[in-house]
Amino acid sequence: MSNSSSFAPPGEDGFDLWVERSNLDGVLLAGVAYGILFTITVQTLLMFLRRGRNQIPWGLVTYSVFMFILASIGLGGNAKFNEMTFIDDRNIPGGPNAFTEEFFTTPVNLMAFVAYILMSWLADGLVLWRFTLIWNYQYWLSVFPVLMFLGSVTSSLALIVTTVTTNPVLAEKSVQFGIAYWSLSISLNIVLTMSIVGRLLFVRRHAHGTGHTAQYVSIAAMLIESAALYAIWSTVFLICYVRQSPLENILLPAQGQIQGIAPLLILFRVAQGRAWSQHTLDTTTQGGGRSRGIPLSDFAATSASRGTQGDLKVNMTTETSQWDGDKPSAV
Repeated sequence: MSNSSSFAPPGEDGFDLWVERSNLDGVLLAGVAYGILFTITVQTLLMFLRRGRNQIPWGLVTYSVFMFILASIGLGGNAKFNEMTFIDDRNIPGGPNAFTEEFFTTPVNLMAFVAYILMSWLADGLVLWRFTLIWNYQYWLSVFPVLMFLGSVTSSLALIVTTVTTNPVLAEKSVQFGIAYWSLSISLNIVLTMSIVGRLLFVRRHAHGTGHTAQYVSIAAMLIESAALYAIWSTVFLICYVRQSPLENILLPAQGQIQGIAPLLILFRVAQGRAWSQHTLDTTTQGGGRSRGIPLSDFAATSASRGTQGDLKVNMTTETSQWDGDKPSAV
Protein backbone atom coordinates (compact mmCIF):
# COMPACT_ATOMS: atom_id res chain seq x y z
CA MET A 1 0.00 0.00 0.00
CA SER A 2 1.41 3.36 -0.97
CA ASN A 3 2.05 6.04 1.59
CA SER A 4 -0.61 8.77 1.75
CA SER A 5 2.12 11.39 1.33
CA SER A 6 2.49 10.23 -2.27
CA PHE A 7 -0.86 11.88 -2.98
CA ALA A 8 0.18 15.26 -1.58
CA PRO A 9 -0.73 18.24 -3.79
CA PRO A 10 1.99 18.96 -6.34
CA GLY A 11 4.01 22.12 -5.87
CA GLU A 12 3.32 22.44 -2.12
CA ASP A 13 5.96 21.92 0.52
CA GLY A 14 5.56 20.85 4.13
CA PHE A 15 5.01 24.39 5.36
CA ASP A 16 2.18 24.96 2.87
CA LEU A 17 0.47 21.81 4.08
CA TRP A 18 0.92 22.91 7.71
CA VAL A 19 -0.79 26.23 6.96
CA GLU A 20 -3.68 24.42 5.27
CA ARG A 21 -4.05 22.06 8.21
CA SER A 22 -4.05 24.98 10.63
CA ASN A 23 -6.88 26.68 8.73
CA LEU A 24 -8.95 23.50 8.81
CA ASP A 25 -8.17 22.62 12.43
CA GLY A 26 -8.98 26.15 13.59
CA VAL A 27 -12.59 25.84 12.47
CA LEU A 28 -12.86 22.40 14.09
CA LEU A 29 -11.63 23.85 17.39
CA ALA A 30 -14.06 26.75 17.01
CA GLY A 31 -16.86 24.20 16.67
CA VAL A 32 -15.92 22.68 20.02
CA ALA A 33 -15.86 26.13 21.63
CA TYR A 34 -19.22 26.94 20.05
CA GLY A 35 -20.73 23.86 21.70
CA ILE A 36 -19.54 25.14 25.08
CA LEU A 37 -20.90 28.61 24.34
CA PHE A 38 -24.26 27.16 23.29
CA THR A 39 -24.56 25.19 26.53
CA ILE A 40 -23.70 28.19 28.71
CA THR A 41 -26.11 30.42 26.78
CA VAL A 42 -29.04 28.02 27.20
CA GLN A 43 -28.38 27.52 30.92
CA THR A 44 -28.00 31.25 31.52
CA LEU A 45 -31.20 32.15 29.67
CA LEU A 46 -33.18 29.45 31.46
CA MET A 47 -32.06 30.79 34.83
CA PHE A 48 -32.91 34.36 33.90
CA LEU A 49 -36.31 33.47 32.45
CA ARG A 50 -37.34 31.36 35.45
CA ARG A 51 -37.55 34.51 37.53
CA GLY A 52 -40.78 36.39 37.91
CA ARG A 53 -41.83 38.59 35.00
CA ASN A 54 -40.79 41.76 36.81
CA GLN A 55 -37.46 40.26 37.88
CA ILE A 56 -36.11 39.23 34.49
CA PRO A 57 -33.05 41.35 33.56
CA TRP A 58 -34.03 41.88 29.93
CA GLY A 59 -30.88 43.82 29.18
CA LEU A 60 -28.70 40.83 30.11
CA VAL A 61 -31.05 38.44 28.30
CA THR A 62 -30.73 40.56 25.15
CA TYR A 63 -26.95 40.67 25.55
CA SER A 64 -26.76 36.88 25.86
CA VAL A 65 -28.98 36.28 22.82
CA PHE A 66 -27.11 38.81 20.69
CA MET A 67 -23.75 37.29 21.67
CA PHE A 68 -25.03 33.83 20.73
CA ILE A 69 -26.33 35.08 17.37
CA LEU A 70 -22.97 36.66 16.54
CA ALA A 71 -21.14 33.49 17.58
CA SER A 72 -23.42 31.45 15.31
CA ILE A 73 -22.83 33.81 12.39
CA GLY A 74 -19.08 33.65 12.97
CA LEU A 75 -18.91 29.87 13.07
CA GLY A 76 -21.30 29.50 10.14
CA GLY A 77 -19.24 31.88 8.02
CA ASN A 78 -16.01 30.09 8.90
CA ALA A 79 -17.51 26.70 8.08
CA LYS A 80 -18.83 27.86 4.71
CA PHE A 81 -15.52 29.49 3.79
CA ASN A 82 -13.77 26.23 4.68
CA GLU A 83 -16.10 24.36 2.33
CA MET A 84 -15.25 26.79 -0.44
CA THR A 85 -11.53 26.51 0.29
CA PHE A 86 -11.17 22.75 0.54
CA ILE A 87 -14.08 21.45 -1.56
CA ASP A 88 -15.77 23.88 -3.94
CA ASP A 89 -12.62 25.62 -5.21
CA ARG A 90 -9.89 23.17 -4.28
CA ASN A 91 -8.39 23.17 -7.78
CA ILE A 92 -7.44 26.84 -7.69
CA PRO A 93 -3.80 27.33 -8.77
CA GLY A 94 -1.71 27.45 -5.63
CA GLY A 95 -4.13 25.36 -3.60
CA PRO A 96 -6.20 26.30 -0.53
CA ASN A 97 -3.60 28.81 0.66
CA ALA A 98 -3.95 30.79 -2.55
CA PHE A 99 -7.74 30.72 -2.25
CA THR A 100 -7.60 31.93 1.36
CA GLU A 101 -5.41 34.89 0.43
CA GLU A 102 -7.23 35.84 -2.76
CA PHE A 103 -10.79 35.43 -1.53
CA PHE A 104 -10.42 36.37 2.14
CA THR A 105 -12.85 39.25 1.68
CA THR A 106 -15.56 37.12 0.10
CA PRO A 107 -18.88 38.12 1.73
CA VAL A 108 -19.38 34.95 3.75
CA ASN A 109 -15.91 35.15 5.31
CA LEU A 110 -16.15 38.89 5.85
CA MET A 111 -19.47 38.30 7.62
CA ALA A 112 -17.75 36.00 10.11
CA PHE A 113 -14.84 38.42 10.51
CA VAL A 114 -17.13 41.34 11.36
CA ALA A 115 -19.26 39.18 13.68
CA TYR A 116 -16.20 38.28 15.75
CA ILE A 117 -15.13 41.92 15.95
CA LEU A 118 -18.59 42.89 17.21
CA MET A 119 -18.31 40.10 19.78
CA SER A 120 -15.02 41.56 20.99
CA TRP A 121 -16.74 44.92 21.52
CA LEU A 122 -19.45 43.26 23.60
CA ALA A 123 -16.95 41.17 25.55
CA ASP A 124 -14.64 44.09 26.33
CA GLY A 125 -17.61 46.27 27.25
CA LEU A 126 -18.98 43.74 29.73
CA VAL A 127 -15.62 43.19 31.42
CA LEU A 128 -15.22 46.97 31.64
CA TRP A 129 -18.62 47.14 33.33
CA ARG A 130 -17.62 44.41 35.80
CA PHE A 131 -14.39 46.27 36.54
CA THR A 132 -16.32 49.46 37.31
CA LEU A 133 -18.81 47.57 39.48
CA ILE A 134 -16.26 45.57 41.46
CA TRP A 135 -14.28 48.74 42.11
CA ASN A 136 -17.41 50.30 43.57
CA TYR A 137 -18.06 52.74 40.71
CA GLN A 138 -14.90 54.75 41.22
CA TYR A 139 -15.19 56.18 37.72
CA TRP A 140 -11.81 57.87 37.71
CA LEU A 141 -10.26 54.41 37.64
CA SER A 142 -12.17 53.68 34.42
CA VAL A 143 -10.79 56.60 32.40
CA PHE A 144 -7.73 54.77 31.07
CA PRO A 145 -9.57 51.49 30.33
CA VAL A 146 -12.32 53.43 28.53
CA LEU A 147 -9.73 55.17 26.35
CA MET A 148 -8.18 51.79 25.53
CA PHE A 149 -11.63 50.43 24.67
CA LEU A 150 -12.35 53.34 22.34
CA GLY A 151 -8.93 52.88 20.73
CA SER A 152 -9.69 49.20 20.21
CA VAL A 153 -13.03 49.98 18.56
CA THR A 154 -11.44 52.62 16.32
CA SER A 155 -8.58 50.38 15.21
CA SER A 156 -10.98 47.49 14.55
CA LEU A 157 -13.03 49.72 12.26
CA ALA A 158 -9.82 50.71 10.46
CA LEU A 159 -8.93 47.02 10.18
CA ILE A 160 -12.26 46.27 8.50
CA VAL A 161 -11.82 49.15 6.06
CA THR A 162 -8.26 48.19 5.11
CA THR A 163 -9.28 44.55 4.74
CA VAL A 164 -12.10 45.15 2.26
CA THR A 165 -10.53 48.04 0.34
CA THR A 166 -9.22 47.64 -3.19
CA ASN A 167 -6.68 50.40 -2.63
CA PRO A 168 -3.29 48.63 -2.42
CA VAL A 169 -1.80 51.38 -0.26
CA LEU A 170 -4.51 50.99 2.38
CA ALA A 171 -4.52 47.21 2.06
CA GLU A 172 -0.87 47.11 3.13
CA LYS A 173 -1.88 48.76 6.42
CA SER A 174 -4.26 45.95 7.41
CA VAL A 175 -1.59 44.01 9.31
CA GLN A 176 -0.58 47.11 11.28
CA PHE A 177 -4.20 47.90 12.16
CA GLY A 178 -4.71 44.25 13.06
CA ILE A 179 -1.78 44.38 15.48
CA ALA A 180 -3.07 47.67 16.91
CA TYR A 181 -6.59 46.32 17.36
CA TRP A 182 -5.66 43.04 19.01
CA SER A 183 -2.92 44.68 21.08
CA LEU A 184 -5.34 47.24 22.50
CA SER A 185 -8.11 44.72 23.07
CA ILE A 186 -5.81 42.18 24.70
CA SER A 187 -3.98 44.82 26.75
CA LEU A 188 -7.33 46.12 27.96
CA ASN A 189 -8.32 42.63 29.07
CA ILE A 190 -5.00 42.07 30.81
CA VAL A 191 -5.31 45.38 32.68
CA LEU A 192 -8.91 44.67 33.68
CA THR A 193 -8.14 41.05 34.59
CA MET A 194 -5.27 42.03 36.88
CA SER A 195 -7.30 44.86 38.43
CA ILE A 196 -10.32 42.65 39.11
CA VAL A 197 -8.22 39.80 40.50
CA GLY A 198 -6.29 42.26 42.65
CA ARG A 199 -9.51 43.70 44.01
CA LEU A 200 -10.94 40.28 44.81
CA LEU A 201 -7.67 39.17 46.43
CA PHE A 202 -7.86 42.26 48.62
CA VAL A 203 -11.41 41.38 49.61
CA ARG A 204 -10.46 37.76 50.19
CA ARG A 205 -7.63 38.75 52.48
CA HIS A 206 -9.80 41.03 54.58
CA ALA A 207 -12.72 38.61 54.56
CA HIS A 208 -10.66 35.63 55.66
CA GLY A 209 -12.78 33.39 57.81
CA THR A 210 -16.08 34.94 56.68
CA GLY A 211 -18.00 31.97 55.31
CA HIS A 212 -20.57 33.82 53.24
CA THR A 213 -17.87 35.49 51.12
CA ALA A 214 -16.21 32.27 49.99
CA GLN A 215 -18.18 31.81 46.78
CA TYR A 216 -17.48 35.39 45.70
CA VAL A 217 -13.72 35.44 46.22
CA SER A 218 -12.77 31.87 45.34
CA ILE A 219 -10.15 31.15 42.70
CA ALA A 220 -12.86 30.09 40.24
CA ALA A 221 -14.78 33.30 40.89
CA MET A 222 -11.70 35.41 40.25
CA LEU A 223 -10.92 33.64 36.98
CA ILE A 224 -14.50 33.98 35.73
CA GLU A 225 -15.18 37.52 36.95
CA SER A 226 -11.94 38.76 35.40
CA ALA A 227 -12.50 36.97 32.05
CA ALA A 228 -9.03 35.48 32.47
CA LEU A 229 -9.74 32.78 29.87
CA TYR A 230 -10.19 35.37 27.12
CA ALA A 231 -7.15 37.38 28.23
CA ILE A 232 -4.84 34.34 28.27
CA TRP A 233 -6.08 32.90 24.96
CA SER A 234 -5.87 36.29 23.25
CA THR A 235 -2.35 36.88 24.50
CA VAL A 236 -1.14 33.60 23.00
CA PHE A 237 -2.91 34.46 19.74
CA LEU A 238 -1.32 37.92 19.56
CA ILE A 239 2.15 36.43 19.99
CA CYS A 240 1.50 34.02 17.12
CA TYR A 241 -0.03 36.81 15.00
CA VAL A 242 2.95 39.12 15.43
CA ARG A 243 5.34 36.25 14.66
CA GLN A 244 3.14 35.28 11.68
CA SER A 245 3.01 31.70 12.88
CA PRO A 246 0.41 29.37 11.29
CA LEU A 247 -0.68 28.60 14.84
CA GLU A 248 -2.68 31.83 14.69
CA ASN A 249 -5.00 30.12 12.19
CA ILE A 250 -5.86 27.52 14.84
CA LEU A 251 -6.37 30.05 17.63
CA LEU A 252 -8.27 32.82 15.81
CA PRO A 253 -11.59 31.04 15.00
CA ALA A 254 -11.78 29.61 18.53
CA GLN A 255 -10.89 33.01 19.99
CA GLY A 256 -14.04 34.40 18.44
CA GLN A 257 -16.05 31.86 20.43
CA ILE A 258 -14.01 32.25 23.62
CA GLN A 259 -14.60 36.01 23.66
CA GLY A 260 -18.27 35.04 23.89
CA ILE A 261 -17.75 32.28 26.46
CA ALA A 262 -15.91 34.53 28.94
CA PRO A 263 -18.69 37.14 29.40
CA LEU A 264 -21.42 34.49 29.29
CA LEU A 265 -19.71 32.68 32.18
CA ILE A 266 -19.96 35.93 34.12
CA LEU A 267 -23.66 36.24 33.29
CA PHE A 268 -24.14 32.60 34.27
CA ARG A 269 -22.86 33.47 37.75
CA VAL A 270 -25.12 36.52 37.76
CA ALA A 271 -28.09 34.28 36.93
CA GLN A 272 -27.07 31.92 39.75
CA GLY A 273 -26.92 34.81 42.20
CA ARG A 274 -23.22 34.19 42.79
CA ALA A 275 -21.70 37.16 40.97
CA TRP A 276 -20.76 40.54 42.32
CA SER A 277 -23.47 43.17 42.04
CA GLN A 278 -24.15 46.76 42.98
CA HIS A 279 -26.06 45.56 46.04
CA THR A 280 -24.46 44.03 49.08
CA LEU A 281 -25.30 41.40 51.63
CA ASP A 282 -24.74 42.08 55.27
CA THR A 283 -23.21 39.46 57.50
CA THR A 284 -26.52 39.29 59.33
CA THR A 285 -30.16 39.20 58.27
CA GLN A 286 -33.15 40.61 60.03
CA GLY A 287 -36.60 39.11 60.00
CA GLY A 288 -35.84 36.64 57.23
CA GLY A 289 -34.87 39.45 54.89
CA ARG A 290 -31.55 41.13 54.50
CA SER A 291 -30.30 44.32 55.98
CA ARG A 292 -28.98 47.16 53.91
CA GLY A 293 -25.35 46.59 52.93
CA ILE A 294 -22.50 49.01 52.62
CA PRO A 295 -20.35 49.60 49.53
CA LEU A 296 -17.48 47.22 48.94
CA SER A 297 -14.95 49.95 49.58
CA ASP A 298 -16.28 50.71 53.05
CA PHE A 299 -14.56 48.30 55.38
CA ALA A 300 -15.71 49.30 58.83
CA ALA A 301 -13.03 48.46 61.34
CA THR A 302 -14.27 48.69 64.87
CA SER A 303 -12.38 48.27 68.08
CA ALA A 304 -15.45 47.21 70.02
CA SER A 305 -15.60 43.74 71.57
CA ARG A 306 -11.88 43.26 71.48
CA GLY A 307 -12.01 40.26 73.80
CA THR A 308 -9.15 38.93 75.83
CA GLN A 309 -6.73 38.77 72.90
CA GLY A 310 -7.40 42.33 71.77
CA ASP A 311 -8.35 41.26 68.25
CA LEU A 312 -9.62 43.99 66.00
CA LYS A 313 -12.94 43.05 64.46
CA VAL A 314 -13.45 43.90 60.83
CA ASN A 315 -16.99 44.13 59.53
CA MET A 316 -17.41 43.92 55.80
CA THR A 317 -20.06 43.01 53.30
CA THR A 318 -19.83 41.53 49.86
CA GLU A 319 -21.74 42.59 46.80
CA THR A 320 -23.89 39.87 45.29
CA SER A 321 -26.66 39.59 42.79
CA GLN A 322 -28.93 37.55 45.01
CA TRP A 323 -32.46 38.79 45.23
CA ASP A 324 -35.06 38.87 47.98
CA GLY A 325 -38.52 37.44 47.71
CA ASP A 326 -40.61 39.76 45.61
CA LYS A 327 -37.93 42.38 45.05
CA PRO A 328 -36.34 42.52 41.58
CA SER A 329 -32.69 41.70 41.33
CA ALA A 330 -30.48 44.63 40.45
CA VAL A 331 -27.53 43.74 38.28
